[in-house]
Amino acid sequence: HYDKIDYAIVWNLPDKLFAKLKNLRAIFSLGAGVEHILNLPSYKDTPIVRLKDPALADRIFNHVLSQILNHQLKLEHYRKAQKAKVWQNELDTYLNNQIQVGILGAGFIGTIVGQNLQKLNYNVVGFKNTSVKKKNFLKIYSKNKLNDFIKSSDIIISILPSTPNTTNFINKKFLRKMKKKSLLINVGRGTSVNEKDLISHLKSNKNFYASLDVFKEEPLSKKHPLWSLKNVIITPHIAGVTVLDSAIEQIHNRWLQITKTGIIKNDVNLKKGY
Repeated sequence: HYDKIDYAIVWNLPDKLFAKLKNLRAIFSLGAGVEHILNLPSYKDTPIVRLKDPALADRIFNHVLSQILNHQLKLEHYRKAQKAKVWQNELDTYLNNQIQVGILGAGFIGTIVGQNLQKLNYNVVGFKNTSVKKKNFLKIYSKNKLNDFIKSSDIIISILPSTPNTTNFINKKFLRKMKKKSLLINVGRGTSVNEKDLISHLKSNKNFYASLDVFKEEPLSKKHPLWSLKNVIITPHIAGVTVLDSAIEQIHNRWLQITKTGIIKNDVNLKKGY
């Protein structure tokens, strides 16, 4: 009865099964990413309805904020002192309004993360390929101003999607332009980071830190060198876990809109891949 299915809610659906769904009117993604659909050999041009869920964005924001505060307040240093049973003297820290946070990928999720940080008095700038204005951002840098974006940010949060244009976007050239004592947080996709370049940069810059939630290959191999680096925090792709109840409500509302209007718009630019 696969030919009678008009709509499908999918996440990491095997191509063998997807190929049987020949009469789909629309595909609903159960997560923020869409590469799990675009990379299917059988996928052609069926409209994709993206999950734009504020609850998911809030979950990512909470994770990002925890990593910023850990770095900003130097909590790792106190943790090490605790293990050594040392009463650590107070370390110099910065106030929120003394820190500039760069959002690399200022789309739906990036905008919510940036706005929430702005409410906490962080100075927030964004980077997007197309030049647009975002409420509550100090500034949005476009493609030809990437260097200015990198050099001005104390902390860079990557929320880039997985596309051919974002593969290895954060590489040796990118990392060398970041501030010496800065923090890189990746909650987007692992493919956007050249891991070899990042490892080299971390090893040669002990005051540079990275918080990584996503990787090129998951789960991360036990032999992967990132595990043993002291200036890295690793989390197992948990920053943006789908909030199921909220996601289903979002999908249901979009489905009702489609059935009412008969209009199905592809939320994904197939040329750009997101």
